[in-house]
Amino acid sequence: MSSRSSLLTRIVNQVLGVGRNGHGARGRPAHPPRNDAELIDLLIRQNRYALVLRRDQADVIPHDATLEAWRVLEESMALIPGGVIPIVAQDGSNQLMEVPAFYLDRYAVTNAQYAIFVDEGCYEKLDLWPQEVWEALTTRFLDQSGQPGPAFWNRGRYPPGKENHPVVGVCWYEACAYAQWVGKRLPTAAEWQKASGFPDQLGRGGQGTRYPWGDIFAAGKANLAQAGIGETVPVNEFKAGTTRNGIYQLCGNVWEWLDEPLEMIHKHPDEQFLTLQPMRRIVGGAYDTYLIHEATNTFVTGQPELDRRPNIGFRCAVFLDQIRSQITD
Repeated sequence: MSSRSSLLTRIVNQVLGVGRNGHGARGRPAHPPRNDAELIDLLIRQNRYALVLRRDQADVIPHDATLEAWRVLEESMALIPGGVIPIVAQDGSNQLMEVPAFYLDRYAVTNAQYAIFVDEGCYEKLDLWPQEVWEALTTRFLDQSGQPGPAFWNRGRYPPGKENHPVVGVCWYEACAYAQWVGKRLPTAAEWQKASGFPDQLGRGGQGTRYPWGDIFAAGKANLAQAGIGETVPVNEFKAGTTRNGIYQLCGNVWEWLDEPLEMIHKHPDEQFLTLQPMRRIVGGAYDTYLIHEATNTFVTGQPELDRRPNIGFRCAVFLDQIRSQITD
């Protein structure tokens, strides 16, 4: 078998979501694409274009497919330049941190996108999940009907009419599994702060803003409690609150999981509370967030890793140096 075929075969196993019994979701037989072109097209249609653009696959992906994957990436993600920025640490102190260049999703992951992950049987793909949550896959990570999926879905389906709303009711592990499946990861706190407080002067020490649009809160730019909506909205709403490079809802709509543990909760300079169970940071505020300072990009808070709440979703990131160089026609 050629190196190209061998590599693509490994990708096939990821694409199909093959589970414990060798079948896809709901016991359906897994039918592989008939050729490389169909496989690559499937990856792109499943929002898994980052796998197509992996630097270590540059010699096995055809030119036309690479162009299409790049088109989808630039439509779906925004480039955040690297640099050194001042960040707020968990203990409330200010620190300088180097942030390598990366891409960040323009939108939170939607119900429709997450449904592909569910339908492909990925709750049965043990290689996407750490062993400590294998039992939870069949006892805890279930929807209202007892099928695998987000907590507020029913019979493997999201609420009608909410295909373009952010997926919620997923814990940190579910967010990580989806990110891995699409060839990405969750962003870090420093990356979030850099993306949502895009500094006026890039480079060393560039000071960012408190909100994606600036330092002054504006109620009409984010789906927080002040908006009076009281629930999630589609991920492409509140355009007035986007970053200058076109990232939506880094403030409001839903809190978002980060790939960062929360070891202490800082309230005041002399008050620090150690967490009693494994927690991960969440950022951005949600439709039910009343205190506007909680929606700033420097606010430190979190939730237990296994929490599946109606106001927490996620988006994905990928390092620039993991993506092959852009090519032209």
